[in-house]
Amino acid sequence: MKDFKTYTVEIELGDQVKQYSPQFQQEEQYAFSWKRVLTMAHGKGIVRCLCPGTGERRLSIHCRQNTDSFHLARFPDTGPEHSENCAYFGADPNASGLGSYKRGVVEELDDGNTKIKLKVGLQQRLTKAPEGAEAATPKLPVAATRASSSQSSMTLLGLLHYLWTEAALNTWSPAMKGKRNLGVVHYHLMTVAMKVYAGRIKLAQNLLIGTSNDSGQQAKLNHAKALAAHQERRRLIVVAPLTTHREGLDGASTLPIAGFHGIPYLTMSDELWDTTRRRYAREIGAWAGKDPVIAIIQTSPPKASSALQAEVMDLGLMWMTRDWIPVDSGFEVIVADELVAQGRRFEKPLRFDSQDAVFPDFWLKDRGAPLPMEVWGMSTPEYQTRKRNKVAHYNSTYGPGNWWSWNGVSGDPLPELPTHL
Repeated sequence: MKDFKTYTVEIELGDQVKQYSPQFQQEEQYAFSWKRVLTMAHGKGIVRCLCPGTGERRLSIHCRQNTDSFHLARFPDTGPEHSENCAYFGADPNASGLGSYKRGVVEELDDGNTKIKLKVGLQQRLTKAPEGAEAATPKLPVAATRASSSQSSMTLLGLLHYLWTEAALNTWSPAMKGKRNLGVVHYHLMTVAMKVYAGRIKLAQNLLIGTSNDSGQQAKLNHAKALAAHQERRRLIVVAPLTTHREGLDGASTLPIAGFHGIPYLTMSDELWDTTRRRYAREIGAWAGKDPVIAIIQTSPPKASSALQAEVMDLGLMWMTRDWIPVDSGFEVIVADELVAQGRRFEKPLRFDSQDAVFPDFWLKDRGAPLPMEVWGMSTPEYQTRKRNKVAHYNSTYGPGNWWSWNGVSGDPLPELPTHL
């Protein structure tokens, strides 16, 4: 969750190079002139973003199908070249588990949208593709350049990690303090979903997100999309926090979510509850301990009786801090909370569907180059082997003393955090 900004762009057309300010690109009084610039440069000009990033930061000019409107989009796979607050910024796949997908699972399209391949599709039968979907030509996928790519589709948990990362909800800066709530999360996740296709269907069409206002616009949109999914026999994706835990909720026939307004009743079988307890033992334990946990759910097409209801086909769970930062252990909660308390800027890289990718538990991002932070939280032989491999990796990549760690499982006190540069 960041305040992205538009920077000046440079357009090279023939032997002329001109710069156009954010105001010229965005303000209504310049709309006609800006459209004329884009029209003249479309297919002929070279466009660069002048944000304080690195690399070429190339942009392309697109004309929407059956319209005469133009817009700018970043070149596929160039998101990390832009500064982190730039409107064209994209997360570096190599800094998290995003880089472990096979070619074709995550594709950046040349119109700035993204296409993903889910493990289970969103429709039971073919439906007409959304207008303009065929106009977006797939380019080199995000994961195509990673030799270690191994995942051939994206699971529900991978999708939640993707949405959270693209919405920058896995990042923190002091300016975010007190500004995160379910409504804000809903807004930022839906903004991402508007630019994502799951197959040929725009994800936002099938995505319902928890909202705390039972009479607000978000609740009405949830209900409208659920009703359309019932009529067109489409599956739904639901993202919502689990409600505060109390005795008897674990194993209930209805999945207990908060912010349920506009969302169908979600029925859940005993078998799926048993599977969830095994797959997400840490998250279920955190929920029982009153920590916030968010769920991503895939449902069958909703059915109508006295009210809409849908069966939970699958779900994924993600443990969070009170500031909506994802974590994998209670030790990480302590570190994340301390970073927030000290006003630090950091990122929690997410695993997606990777089991083998090597990246830290946190990236500290207020010291110039990102500094890796590791939280050792287990003592099994397998974990100790992985720990030795990660220590060797960090020492060889960053140098001894140029990364931070805490051996929480051994009872060591929390080390002093690296200072600001």
